[in-house]
Amino acid sequence: MEKIVGKNLFNRFIQSNPVDNFINFGYNQGMEKRENVTISEVAKAAGVSSATVSYVLSGRTDVKVADATREKVLSICRELGYKKGAGRERSTKHTVTIDDIAREAGVSTATVSYIVNGRTDVKISEETRRKVLQICNLRQYTPSSVARQLAGKKNDLIGILAPLSGSPAQAVRTCALLRELQKALLHAGYGTLLLTPDDLASPRRETPEGILCIDLTEAEFYTLKESCFVPIVAVDMIAGDPLFFNAYLDHAAILTAAKRLTGAESLTCVARPYRNAPCLDDLKAAAAGDKLLLAESLPLLMEYAAEHPEESYLFFEPLFADVCAPSVKSKSAVLTGNFDGCKGRANMTPLPVSCSEMAERAVRMLQSAIRREEDVPHTFRLAPKM
Repeated sequence: MEKIVGKNLFNRFIQSNPVDNFINFGYNQGMEKRENVTISEVAKAAGVSSATVSYVLSGRTDVKVADATREKVLSICRELGYKKGAGRERSTKHTVTIDDIAREAGVSTATVSYIVNGRTDVKISEETRRKVLQICNLRQYTPSSVARQLAGKKNDLIGILAPLSGSPAQAVRTCALLRELQKALLHAGYGTLLLTPDDLASPRRETPEGILCIDLTEAEFYTLKESCFVPIVAVDMIAGDPLFFNAYLDHAAILTAAKRLTGAESLTCVARPYRNAPCLDDLKAAAAGDKLLLAESLPLLMEYAAEHPEESYLFFEPLFADVCAPSVKSKSAVLTGNFDGCKGRANMTPLPVSCSEMAERAVRMLQSAIRREEDVPHTFRLAPKM
């Protein structure tokens, strides 16, 4: 059961069955099997975009792809003998040229040249400019002029993009993550440039080498990736794009550990409503068999706890545990929002989850993205240490 404290009831989240993990298919007669078939070649044979092929192979269910298209893509993968990672193997043997970029973008080599050299005397649409620069980034085509536009001058500076608004619990959470991310970046030898969503619309004197973003809405993240051609890691959120790295809580593992600690068959989970819809959906799916309270109003949350003192609670933020502690009678599990130094309340059992671990992993992922290490896993789910 789901309930929002302070707003209307959320619609129940229905999780689609994931597509089977695709690693390597054989091939059928009629098409030649060879080594190092790439996603681009599969896309060309299927008559779809490379992004569509990536969505199909990654089992993405949040992107609308027709069943017939999925079947066609998978069939062609089998016929060509596509192997996951082949593009990375071949990329070490083939130097990407301006002709490659032009062909994939569907423009002339002259247009690519104008864009990467920053020509302003030639009329080129902003959409085309962004598309070309994104393909340059993806294909690691970085002559000096492109490198300046994609990653800026190497200045050992990392941007952290945090939301401007939110509930009190959101503010506490953001501050905790900012503190841990800054510590991890300092340890890795980076300085920090604090950003807000409003900064994306205005020019900056300094361009960071990469960006860590915290709990952005889908619209904010779209604006970010369309305006900043640098590596991005999504923290405490799900980017919803396989090109980007993600570090967020393993909600299902947390609920399982909390039930083991409390001995309860079901829990009342108290969490803040994520601004990031995919991450909120992940939480709701994990708590589908439990009661989920999305607390935006602390007084209403206190009122609920006073009326339901015997329920077994799982608090995803220490602020919620603190305001409810006087009312809660049963032994509860608490996940503290400062993550480290997890101290239990008198009637609660601590469930330690380390914020510093999330920050350190996010920074390592960003370093891998800056170095273009494509075979590094793009997702890290933070689970309790039991």
